[in-house]
Amino acid sequence: MPIIPFLGLSLGLDAFQVGLILSIFSICQLFASPITGKLSDRYGRKPLLLFSQSSTLIGFLLLGMANNVWILVAARLVDGLLGSNMTVAQAYISDVSNPKDRTKIFGYSSAVFGIGLIFGPVIGGLLSTINFSVPMFFAAGVSLLSIILVLIFLPESLNKIERENKIRFNFGDIIPIKETKRFFKAVKIRGTLVIFFIYNFGFFLFITTFALFAEKQIHATVQELSFYMAWIGILRVIFQFFLISPLLKKLSENTTLRIGIFAMIFTMAFLIFSTNYWIVYIPISFLAFGTGVVRPILTSKLTKTVKREETGILLGVNNALISIGQIITPILGGLILLFLPPQMLPLLSAVIFALIFLLWRWAFVKPFQSEKQQSVESKE
Repeated sequence: MPIIPFLGLSLGLDAFQVGLILSIFSICQLFASPITGKLSDRYGRKPLLLFSQSSTLIGFLLLGMANNVWILVAARLVDGLLGSNMTVAQAYISDVSNPKDRTKIFGYSSAVFGIGLIFGPVIGGLLSTINFSVPMFFAAGVSLLSIILVLIFLPESLNKIERENKIRFNFGDIIPIKETKRFFKAVKIRGTLVIFFIYNFGFFLFITTFALFAEKQIHATVQELSFYMAWIGILRVIFQFFLISPLLKKLSENTTLRIGIFAMIFTMAFLIFSTNYWIVYIPISFLAFGTGVVRPILTSKLTKTVKREETGILLGVNNALISIGQIITPILGGLILLFLPPQMLPLLSAVIFALIFLLWRWAFVKPFQSEKQQSVESKE
């Protein structure tokens, strides 16, 4: 994660061009995620996990050989088009967890991701002192290990009865317009999808260009950036293993979600004025808490709005919407860093996060009030 932007800069790219490179993966995911979700609903989660992880392995091998821009582009294309790991992984977690425990389980999943954020960037940052190829080949080895582990230890989560009998693909499967329209007609699903999109847009606007922001505003090196990411990972693990569950017992999901979003706004506001390397550890600590709380709660809320057999399709649509945001954000972030003061990047993210509170009643309060009213009327 901390290396690709610096690799792009070393190949002579500017901030905007690096943003274009970063957007390639998300452009591919826009097409791949819904298809992968639907395929996993039909053929099972395990085969699709193996397929997507194999493409990630190939993508890392190409990154290790990237001595020009075109190989870098090819690496992101291969991983993006075929490596929709997150869609299938989220569907698998949803399959094997009870609805009442799903927020906690997604929290644990996010904590495991946080563990990766501890070791991955640090190892990558240290190995990059040799050259940028070494950490990429190391990551390829880790991907190979994950393939072996899934192959040997991971059982299939869907039985044959739960899978669709037939599967057909058309343009609507690539760009899931039909499913998106259907889900947006349900007020509870629509509100959660919109909030999820806004949150991810604000988050990825900053995080996808964090390396370029840190290099420009505080002159951070790739090794120093890797320590930032490791710190975020350490705190995510602590928060999600020891804080989220007690918070949810004392507070409602909505209250915990509000606190997480406030933490994200505080992070961005603080970063506007941060020009010292060590000071930045303060706001990114709140970033670790905010993202560690917000994403699992929103994911849990989303999966609770549909039946189990539709989870893969809904998560595919959601990840397609996220991909749209991830296509735009690195390009927009690169333009901001190329033509405007770097402080504009966290400022815009803070404004986007604040938008969630303006839409709160429309997304979360009114749909549930309407549902309760309909339930009372049906009983009468």
